[in-house]
Amino acid sequence: MRRLGDLEAEIMDRLWTWDRPATVREVVDDINKTRPVAAVRPTAALMEDGLGESKDHSAALRHFVENTSEEEVAALRRALRNMGRQTKP
Repeated sequence: MRRLGDLEAEIMDRLWTWDRPATVREVVDDINKTRPVAAVRPTAALMEDGLGESKDHSAALRHFVENTSEEEVAALRRALRNMGRQTKP
């Protein structure tokens, strides 16, 4: 049986300690309280990668929006409104 890596062990320790189902967001938020945040790629680059891999862009975008917070959706709406204003003659 393969041993768990450091991050895998941290995740599993939390789940075993909590002894209940948890969302990925709960685990990540809890880990980020004690673990230094690693450098990450900008969200736009990650979205471009995801859209590039998907044959159904509409479904990929819908999945992205379904997994964002209300504040993030509001920010996305503002950005889309601002983009519309910039492209009008």
